[in-house]
Amino acid sequence: MLNLLAIDGALGTVLSVVLAIAILLIMITVHEFGHYIAGKIFGFKINEFAIGMGPAIFKRQNKKTGELFSIRILPLGGYCAFEGEDENSNEEGAFNTKKPWQRIIVLVAGALLNLILGVFILTLSLGIYGQMLISTYDIRPETAPEYSGYSLVNDDIILKIDGKKVFMATDLVECLNQKSKGDVVTVTVSANGETLDRKVRLRSDVNCKNISDVIPAFTALGVSTIERLDSVSDNLIKGTYLLRVNNATSYEDCSRIFTASDLVSFARTHSVGDTVSYYVLKGTEPYLKTVTLTESLDGKTDAEVLQALDIWQTSTLLKYSTVKLKRPFFETVERGFQYSLSIAGTIFTTLGELLTGKLELTAMGGPVTTITLTSTAIKQGGFNFFLEMMGFIGINLGVFNLLPIPALDGSRIVFTLIEWIFKKPVNRKVEGIIHTVGLLLLLGFSVLVDVLQLF
Repeated sequence: MLNLLAIDGALGTVLSVVLAIAILLIMITVHEFGHYIAGKIFGFKINEFAIGMGPAIFKRQNKKTGELFSIRILPLGGYCAFEGEDENSNEEGAFNTKKPWQRIIVLVAGALLNLILGVFILTLSLGIYGQMLISTYDIRPETAPEYSGYSLVNDDIILKIDGKKVFMATDLVECLNQKSKGDVVTVTVSANGETLDRKVRLRSDVNCKNISDVIPAFTALGVSTIERLDSVSDNLIKGTYLLRVNNATSYEDCSRIFTASDLVSFARTHSVGDTVSYYVLKGTEPYLKTVTLTESLDGKTDAEVLQALDIWQTSTLLKYSTVKLKRPFFETVERGFQYSLSIAGTIFTTLGELLTGKLELTAMGGPVTTITLTSTAIKQGGFNFFLEMMGFIGINLGVFNLLPIPALDGSRIVFTLIEWIFKKPVNRKVEGIIHTVGLLLLLGFSVLVDVLQLF
């Protein structure tokens, strides 16, 4: 099997980008092929089946049916053009002359084939490589007696929370959001090859702002965090990590820094002229950074306190890992379906939070962002991630196309249902204008979110 992990430099990058584009093109072609097969079954007249967009670099016409097959220069799309799809046509087999239920099946077929293939590929990936799951490796120490025996253990692989399977970090948000500090949840884990139920008392309230705000859910379970220095003075190294405050005679006895607020709290115990020292990671060894306070920290914000310590900006990172875990055959098949449902559910949740303003547009990405993220994943994970991303994109493409957004199949299904119910179609020209405007808005939105990702 192809392993891009062994390919370094520019060649590996180029190959991973090519494979990412190939995934997108394959899934779009599969989608259009679903329309094509259903159309052929019901005798729809098909004018052209195109792979890619833009000028054609290859064309071949079926002399018997008149269907044109083409390959076009831009590998970021494709289409199955039915006669009379956006306008009235009296030709035999024209799209709008067919029965509404037949049209609906043809419209659904593309997304359905994406979903079927997506589920199959994800299940295949789970069977061959195992499923990537969250594994703990640095559970934060807790000395309070009420937490004794109510904690996760290092190297626990999280399978479920309160009976709900966990596939992605976003599932933790759905399982734990709005729970309070002290609440007890049942976490099913795989530990040393055994499946165990652990009672876990939450370390903090879980108030996630949106589906991507996963840190509160992880920290409530006791997963440690570490602070990365993103912007510093000339005396510190950008990209290094805060380790401990210097409050003991030996490094091992010094208090750990989990978040920047730990360092701020430590600094506030000092006065003007005092020396504040803390450890950062320099290379692979702890380095003692020392700062003499030249002014009082009273009344200063946390950000101003950090600046007094030569730190301008930090990021809080979670200390957990992901591992591949294989399960028995029938459980693998079950988890393949459930993983796919979890992905689909995340799509609806994300769209809902975008509409309500909980999630910013920067959380979205268009084709360029999709290709960039996919190529990065493939380069890091090889054929394993190639399968994962193909399945993931298949599910996304299938679900998204069924949404009632103008120009998408879901919107066309809505217009067809209106015609079926009221026995009269919406004016074809009006419908055509709605789909055209919808397509332009979708293209504009795709460009916008890609541009936002750049900044």
